[in-house]
Amino acid sequence: MSTGGEPASSSRLPFHKTTPYTSTPQPNMFDYPAELNNAQLEAKRILAHLLETLKDKDSKYYAKYGKWVERHHRLEEFCFRCIRPQIWTFLNGRWSLDSLKWIGGDLKYEGRGVYLDGVLSLDKKVRVYIGQAGQVRARIAQHLNFRYRRDNPSLHYHAMQQSIYNSIGLAALIPSPNMGNQALPGMDSPDLLLNVLEMWMCLVFRTLPKQMLEEWLPNDGTINKNRKEGQEGEFGGLNIACPLDHGEKQREWLDLSESDDPLIRDYLGLGRKIGEGELRKRSDIQYVKAEDKKDGDSNAQKKVAYTELARSYNKDRRQQDNNASQAAGYMLAIAMAGLIVTALVKGSGGPRGR
Repeated sequence: MSTGGEPASSSRLPFHKTTPYTSTPQPNMFDYPAELNNAQLEAKRILAHLLETLKDKDSKYYAKYGKWVERHHRLEEFCFRCIRPQIWTFLNGRWSLDSLKWIGGDLKYEGRGVYLDGVLSLDKKVRVYIGQAGQVRARIAQHLNFRYRRDNPSLHYHAMQQSIYNSIGLAALIPSPNMGNQALPGMDSPDLLLNVLEMWMCLVFRTLPKQMLEEWLPNDGTINKNRKEGQEGEFGGLNIACPLDHGEKQREWLDLSESDDPLIRDYLGLGRKIGEGELRKRSDIQYVKAEDKKDGDSNAQKKVAYTELARSYNKDRRQQDNNASQAAGYMLAIAMAGLIVTALVKGSGGPRGR
């Protein structure tokens, strides 16, 4: 009998493609490549480094992921088998918006998965967002609902609002944990598996802030930590929180006020005209910087402080959007009243000469 939730003897990991207990078909698992292309070799090094870091007892993520990773010796292989082949085709070719369109996938899939959204902004630059979902169909529907985007402001949604075109595709799919798949590596905690897959894809596509890329990509010189170049120039990233923190009440957010990406600076309001004067939104969001921190402040305190500031910024942004909507409504009502009065005056005909 095997230990740690993995089959004791099998050259290939078992998987049930369909099950009579659910109307939703289970996703196909893909074969581990016999020969790895350049993109897969880079992805393999990134994944191995990620898993080794999570097993490091000095890592702050060891308590959450360490034992889980140690328990599943074939986790790396299983992660590869979750990735759709279209992802490897894209990564191994020349990056472009047209290539992103070919990733595709069934966006009506009811199960768990990792997806990506390639956004072509008004500045003709492509930026990529990586996300995860417990139910892919419902999550994609939220992204495409403008009211949901309005009420849940984020950098990703800001990019969509300022876009010419966007293309959503599926990166990875995992089976349901309730259909006898708990024996597969990592499936005893599918939430952790999704977090790792999302983090892996964020590193592969370089969608995280540069500070996180420096921290999480291998330091052995085999990986170029810069963002990828493509047909439309350098591909930007729209992920600003660490996927490994997904599901936690407190997530790690970074100070992006020094970013040179014009879209991020616009999202933060840096240099934007506010009211009658040209004020910097940065004055309303007092970002916690290294030189401003007092001696003795803990990292946890710093993260909590910045998270609270980010949350208050999102709240202020929602209030501004609501105020703008109300003002637009008032102006429309006044305009409609004016048209009605004009119509009534014209209808009466006014005084007529004999």
